[in-house]
Amino acid sequence: MSLSIRSRWLLADENICTAFIPLAGCIETVGPDGASMAPLTVLDASMVTQRGAITFVKGWELGRKVATERNQPALVFFTAHWCTYCRKMEGTTFTDPAVAQLATQFVCVLVDADEEPAVCQRLQLSGYPTLEIISPAGTSLG
Repeated sequence: MSLSIRSRWLLADENICTAFIPLAGCIETVGPDGASMAPLTVLDASMVTQRGAITFVKGWELGRKVATERNQPALVFFTAHWCTYCRKMEGTTFTDPAVAQLATQFVCVLVDADEEPAVCQRLQLSGYPTLEIISPAGTSLG
């Protein structure tokens, strides 16, 4: 990854580095037109979680904020601690190298139904696991 002097990323934790998530911060972000932009949200290890080979941002609000800032779609994984099929998906689908490669095109977001029941109710989820792709603007893409 080549970085300019004006845009410095300090990365830690090898697993998170491979997912290109900045951990220690961005000093200045420069847009395509050369103008300074607001720095991206600084993610530390407590704000992300690993499921299989994929690194997820924890929580609906933080995940949406990061996706909007980066102008990337969000791949949202709705799960629950008690969900047997969620664990199977994490151990099979999320460890598949092809799936992990495709996931790099998204800000992957994990929403735990036990920790964020209001979000799951508002989105009228009827079962788990559920995967949803959300545009940077916040609309469902299918």
